[in-house]
Amino acid sequence: MQVGILGPVRLSDGDTVVAVGGARLRALLTRLVLEPGAVVGVRALVEAVWPDEPPGDPVNAVQTLVSRLRRLLPDGTRVRQLAGGYRLELAADDVDAARFERLARAGRDRLRAGAAADATTVLREALGLWRGRPLADLDGAAVAGPVIARLDELRLAAAEDLAEAELAGGSAPADVAVRLRALVAEQPLRERLRALQVRALVAAGRRAEALAAFEDARALLAGQL
Repeated sequence: MQVGILGPVRLSDGDTVVAVGGARLRALLTRLVLEPGAVVGVRALVEAVWPDEPPGDPVNAVQTLVSRLRRLLPDGTRVRQLAGGYRLELAADDVDAARFERLARAGRDRLRAGAAADATTVLREALGLWRGRPLADLDGAAVAGPVIARLDELRLAAAEDLAEAELAGGSAPADVAVRLRALVAEQPLRERLRALQVRALVAAGRRAEALAAFEDARALLAGQL
């Protein structure tokens, strides 16, 4: 069983995708997979599922929703009730976000160690796990906001590490420059992206474009900051 949150919430059993209907059920599943294998307290689950209007009997409400989740899961026994809360029996690598973080850290470590080719391979695998905006079908939910912000930051950092590894390892700089242009449009004030874009353009032999990119960054930062 695997759970994906790097895109719309997705639950799969092998090659079979299981539909998770209802925002509350998706919020419950998401809160549990944020700490796979750990006990999540009833209060934390209530805050994730009913942030504005908690139910009159929160313990019973959580039990009812957990029962629905158990019926949905390929193996309902994976959700265990323990003292103070519930635990989803799931390995960290069975959650795409946790796997992404592990690979992103490993890629950064290889980059710092000077192993650009290895870093490129690992970071491409990490970023390949993304299917779109994280928790796309829970955007606006209380449980989603901080998670989305954190994962988006980690994705950008991994994308920067990948660009640096590719440039150091001799990958086609023109291709790197194209990808960086899209990221710069998304995050125009992010200085590392701007620097990598200039480096990629210079490496591709496009010095005039590199100077123009540098001037655009300088003017924007001066004007905004």
